[in-house]
Amino acid sequence: MKKIVMVLSLLVLVSGAMAQQDNKLSKREQRKLEKQKEKEAKLALEKKAHELANALVKDSTFVFVANTLYGERGGTFTIDPTLNFLGVNKEDAVYQFSFRGITGWNGLGGATFEGTVSKYEFNPSENIQKGSKLVMMMQPKGVGGLPYITMTFFGLNATVNITFSNGNRITMDGQIRSIHDAEILKGRPVF
Repeated sequence: MKKIVMVLSLLVLVSGAMAQQDNKLSKREQRKLEKQKEKEAKLALEKKAHELANALVKDSTFVFVANTLYGERGGTFTIDPTLNFLGVNKEDAVYQFSFRGITGWNGLGGATFEGTVSKYEFNPSENIQKGSKLVMMMQPKGVGGLPYITMTFFGLNATVNITFSNGNRITMDGQIRSIHDAEILKGRPVF
């Protein structure tokens, strides 16, 4: 019994000494340790987001909602993500461009194009720093020409380039979301 009490006392003393040693870290060392923990937590969240985005795009069931549009001459425009998106659901696809306060074909101040996916090449990346890439083509209903669409994403943040058959290009930044989580307002299709 004495031996057990002696061993327990020794363990308490050793753990107390170790706790005091942790408390003796300087403020600089404590800040460094906190920053390291924050960095690890942020990296874990980014990795989880990247895995989710890869899974959505691989399954070809996602919505890219755009919040920034880049003009061909370098202009940058903040746009409404509920009205500007690219959605893919297996073989079906839709993209929409709309601006509030403007009269458009779709009833929302822009144009909505529905169609079918004719090409879908996904190159996933396990490394978050390299990003994943999707190349697809879509055949819009009633409209000639196949828009060439590329999407590069890091985590849930993505950049989409749509190049039309006449050479015009639209570039947008935004996020990838699941079909169920995307809050979008779809207008009437052009055709």
